[in-house]
Amino acid sequence: MNGYLDFFEPDFIVEAEPGLAGGLGFDTARVLQYSDILTREGDWNRNGHGLNVLDLYSNLYRNEFQFARRHEHDIVDAAPEEQAYTGFSACLFGAFPKEPDLAYFNRAFADAFDPKKVSLNGGRLAMLYGSGFTSALHLGHSEIEVQYHDHHDPALFVLDAHQPRDLIDFWNLRAVRRHVIPVPVQWLGDLSGFCKEFITRNFRPLPGNPHGVMIRVNVMFARSIPTADIEQLHRENFHVDVDANVRQDWYPSIWRPSPRFTVRAMRPTLSGAQKTFDSPIATEKLEIRFECLHPGFAEEFGNNNRWANVIKLRDWTLRDQVATAFPCDYKKPMAPYFRLGSARPLATTEGLIIFPQFKNVPEHWEMPDGTAAINAWLQASGIKAALSDAGRATQQIIQTLGGFAGVASFAHPEIVKLLNEISRRPISRSAHHHEFRNRIQDATRDDAWKRSSFETLVERNAVELGLELKCTKCSSWTWSPLSQLGYEMKCGMCFRPFPFPISDPSASSKSRWAYRVIGPFALPDYARGGYSASLSIRFFSKILSGHDRAAVTWSAGQELDLALNNKIEADFILWYQRKQSFGNDYPTELVFGEAKSFRMTLPKSKVAETLVAELGINKSEAQRVAEVLRKDVFRVKDAFVPEDIERMKALAIRFPGSVLVFSTMKQADELSKDEIDLISDLAIWGREYVDERRQTRAPVIILTGTELFASFSLHETWKRKGGRHAQLGEAIRGHADNVRVLADMTQQLYLGMPPYVTWLEARRRGVPPT
Repeated sequence: MNGYLDFFEPDFIVEAEPGLAGGLGFDTARVLQYSDILTREGDWNRNGHGLNVLDLYSNLYRNEFQFARRHEHDIVDAAPEEQAYTGFSACLFGAFPKEPDLAYFNRAFADAFDPKKVSLNGGRLAMLYGSGFTSALHLGHSEIEVQYHDHHDPALFVLDAHQPRDLIDFWNLRAVRRHVIPVPVQWLGDLSGFCKEFITRNFRPLPGNPHGVMIRVNVMFARSIPTADIEQLHRENFHVDVDANVRQDWYPSIWRPSPRFTVRAMRPTLSGAQKTFDSPIATEKLEIRFECLHPGFAEEFGNNNRWANVIKLRDWTLRDQVATAFPCDYKKPMAPYFRLGSARPLATTEGLIIFPQFKNVPEHWEMPDGTAAINAWLQASGIKAALSDAGRATQQIIQTLGGFAGVASFAHPEIVKLLNEISRRPISRSAHHHEFRNRIQDATRDDAWKRSSFETLVERNAVELGLELKCTKCSSWTWSPLSQLGYEMKCGMCFRPFPFPISDPSASSKSRWAYRVIGPFALPDYARGGYSASLSIRFFSKILSGHDRAAVTWSAGQELDLALNNKIEADFILWYQRKQSFGNDYPTELVFGEAKSFRMTLPKSKVAETLVAELGINKSEAQRVAEVLRKDVFRVKDAFVPEDIERMKALAIRFPGSVLVFSTMKQADELSKDEIDLISDLAIWGREYVDERRQTRAPVIILTGTELFASFSLHETWKRKGGRHAQLGEAIRGHADNVRVLADMTQQLYLGMPPYVTWLEARRRGVPPT
C-alpha cells in the first residue's frame, strides 16, 4: 500500500470503509469518506470535495452537443446483463451513484448527451471494442491533457471479471499505461476473434524507428488466473500466425521503485492548463506573485478543493539562495508556510501543490532561503536548530561571492592554501598584488573554467586592496585600506605617525600595493572549515547535477538539538532533488555533511619551515621545536575522528534513509588507514536494506579534493583523473546525479569496498563481506 501511495502521491485518500487508511501515516485532514465528496440533491448549502461533473457536462453541451451533428455520436451508457459484472462494467464505462439524492448525476448525463443504452455481454463488448465508443468515464477526462510517460506497446489484460483484485489491478494499470484493454476470461469465447484481429492489426513497424523494431501487443494475465491455465488460454484465444505473439504471465510491480538500469516507471501527468512566467526578486526580499490557473468551465463558487495548481520553481538569479527543492512529504506536509494567509503547499515529485478555492485569486509567496526553509522543517519535526559559528562563515563565503559560480573562484588547492596562508600571517595579513595575482593565475592557467578566479575574488570582496607603507620610525610595514590613506599615516607596529612618501610614492622600498583577505576569508583554519563546506555544497549544486539536472536547497553548518543534552553539529544540510526532463522529478534526498580541510602529514624536513610560515614562530625557535620532534613521528591528527562518525550515525538514526557525506580537501592517498576503517564501518552499517522504507539505511558518500576542486562535471573530472576513476565514471555516466549510486562508487574508490551488488550477493550466500 505504501508503494502505491509513493507512486501516485495522492492529494487525498477516499476510504471505501472508515478506518482503512489507519496506520498509513497519511494526514487525517486529507482522508475523506464517500459522504464528504458528493453534494446531495436538495442540500445545496453543504459543500463537498472536488469539481462537480455537472460543470463539465454543461460546458460540453453548450459547446458541442446541443447542435445537430453530421455523424451520430458514439456515447454509450452500459449496464451489464448479469449483476456479477457490475464492477467490471463500472471500471470500463463508469457508473453513477444509485442513491435517490445522488441520482441527479445520471439524469444530467442522460439529458446532456442522450447516450445509447447498452445491455452488456460478451458479444456486445466485442462489438463496442471493434467500433469504438465514448462513455461517461471518457467524458470525465474532457479538457484534461494526459501525458503518458511509458513506452509500452498496447496490452490486452486478461482478468476475472468477478474478482475485485483483478479489477483494481486493471484500474491501476490503465492509470499508468496508455492503451490497456480488459478481456474478461468469462467472455473469451466472444472476444477471441477481436483479440486476434487486434494483435494482427497492431503488428507494424514502430514509427520513426529505422532499425526494424515492431509494435507487438502484449497479452497480460491477471494474478487470479491460474498459472496452469495460461498456456492453453493463450494458445486458443490469442495466438496468431504472424510473429506478433507476446505473453506476460505476471503483473507489473507498480508499487516498487524502478531499478536504475530500467526505464523509470512514472504515473502520467494530467494538466488542464499551463503557464510559465518570470518573477523578478529583490535582493532584500525574496517574494513572488502570480495568478492561479483554473478550469474555464468551472462555476465561480462550489465545492472545496475543486482543482489543484502545481508550481515548479527554478532559480535563475545565480545567487543560489532561494529554496527550490523540498522534501516530498505528501503524506504529512512540512514545507514552510511561505504562502501568506494560506495553508502550506504539498510537496511532491510533480511540484508544489496548492488548492485554490476561488477563481482569479492571486498568490503571494515569500520565498525562504535554504537555511530558513530547513530550519522550519526541522522545527516542524520537533528539532531546534541554529547556525553554528562555522556555518555562519560558510554562509558568508557563499553570499559574499554571489553563489556557487563565485565559489568556483577558489576551487583549487593552491588558491585555498594561498587564502589561508594570508589569513595566518602574524603581522600583516596581506599579499603583494603581483604575488597574489600570479599565484592564482599560475594555479588556474590550464583550466578554462577558472581563468576569472582572480577577478572574481577581487571584485566580489573576498580581498580588499590597500597599500603597504614602510614606517620611517621603526622600518616595519603597515597595510592600510584605500579609504584611510592620507598625508600622515600611523604605524601599526610602533603606533607613531609617519609621513606618506609623497616624493617617491612608487618606490618599492617605501610602498607596495597589496591585497588583504577580509570578512569570512580572514578567519583562520581555512575560514573555520568554510572553504571545504562551501565547495562541498557547490559539488552537489553544480558539479554532480551537471549544472541543471538537480535542484538543491542548502543550509550551512547547523547545531541540532536532537534530545536533552544531545547537540549534534552538521557542517551542511541539503535537500537534493534530481530533475526529470519529462514527467515527475525524483524524490528529494536529505543529505548531512561533515566537511574537513587539509590535514596533511608533514615531512620532518618541513617542520621548522611550516612553523615559521603558519604560526609566525621565529626561525631559531622553530628549529629548536623541530629538533625536539626529530626522534618522534610528527603527524597532524586525522581529519575524521570517531566523534565525527558517531555524530553522523546519530543523524542517520534520527532521519532514516538520509545520505551521509564525508568531504575533505585532501586527496585520497592522504586518508589514513584509521580514517578509512572508521568510515568503512559506518558505510557497511548504512548499506543494510530497510524493508519498510524500500531503500538502504544510510548511503555514505566520500568526497576528496578530486571532487571538491572539480571544474565542471564529475564525469569529466574522473575521466581526466584516469585509472579506476575513469572506469567508474564511465560506468555511471548518465546516473552520476543519483546520490545513492555515487555512494556506491566512492565507497569502491576511497574505501576499497566491493560494489554494493557484489556485497549484497555475498551476504545472501552467507559469505562474510570484505
